[in-house]
Amino acid sequence: MSEPFSELFWLVTAAKLAALILGAFIVHLAYKGYRRNRSKPLLYVAIGFALITSGTFAEGILYVVLGSTLLAAIAAGTIVTLLGFAAILYSIYAVRD
Repeated sequence: MSEPFSELFWLVTAAKLAALILGAFIVHLAYKGYRRNRSKPLLYVAIGFALITSGTFAEGILYVVLGSTLLAAIAAGTIVTLLGFAAILYSIYAVRD
């Protein structure tokens, strides 16, 4: 990271922030649907999107704030994202109301 505050840095930061906001909104809607209908699949959808959003956000935090290597940040974010996709798949195929 030779230029810590380059235009690309701010573009990526803005994109990560937008992903965080959109992801949080989706999680909010899914959780609200779960509470209204007591639908277990919606709970797992909310958990899945929370993990996916966290994985995206965690990459930036690990790399920029905590100073980990780029590969380690990507690996950690990808693992959390995969767990989120697994939760969503679980909500589709395994959970019954």
